[in-house]
Amino acid sequence: MFAQKFFRGLVAALIVGGSLFLSPAVQAETKTYTGVGEYVMGERDTLETAKQGAKDKALRNALERAGVLIQTRSRTEDLELVEDEITSQTGAVLKVLEVVYERKDLLIRATVQVDIDAEDLNRRLELYNSPDADKISLASKKLEEASLLWSEDKTDEALELLDEAATLNPKDVKIFSKRAIIYVGLGQYANASRDAEKILQLDPNNAPAFWIRGAANLSFGDNVKGLEDLNESIRLDPKSKYAYYFRGIYWKNVGDKKLARADFLRAKELGFYGSVAKKFLEENP
Repeated sequence: MFAQKFFRGLVAALIVGGSLFLSPAVQAETKTYTGVGEYVMGERDTLETAKQGAKDKALRNALERAGVLIQTRSRTEDLELVEDEITSQTGAVLKVLEVVYERKDLLIRATVQVDIDAEDLNRRLELYNSPDADKISLASKKLEEASLLWSEDKTDEALELLDEAATLNPKDVKIFSKRAIIYVGLGQYANASRDAEKILQLDPNNAPAFWIRGAANLSFGDNVKGLEDLNESIRLDPKSKYAYYFRGIYWKNVGDKKLARADFLRAKELGFYGSVAKKFLEENP
């Protein structure tokens, strides 16, 4: 079982844009927005902390710009939505293209460029205006709160909120994705596998769901299905570092040191150097 810090970090990554578990779909209309944010460094701030603060503000600025444009259009269609709701929905289809930092003394300025799928955004806005809008809004809030609780090591409380969110909005991939990652971190692979199945029902081309189910299958001793899922995850996303890592574990389990080494090195190259890979590579230089 991996350290909880790794999986908390992975869960946190899902918050920004929700993009990790959204498959790359054909976008009918994508617009680019620019946002600027500034952060003044304090005595205890590191440069990285300041950059992150500036980037967060720049992203918020870009979302607000997109939200204003969509809000104007929405009003002509008689959609009654507040700005925060629009901004939240905009964030769900956000893709960061570029971040540029500037520094002047203690002031850090970040300029971001983001792509937003306007068609998907409008679909989400229509969904928000449906009779179930209150449930969807509440589910989103519970999802955000659960992410915060998990980052604070309050796992049981986080899972309880995610269970409630899934009941409120059983069509939100992000809810099941986040819960599946937490289950993997806890070594509860049966639960992780069930959530991966749900994700794939909602999004059949979801690459991360395949590596989650693949990891679960390996834990169940089903190496054949595990390998199939991991191969599919890599096919859908050739930079899926976790898929390479778990596939390295598969090759290690079946005794193919050459292929295990190759996949562990690929995972490391892509940014993940798990304990199994580290031990294996140290023993097989």
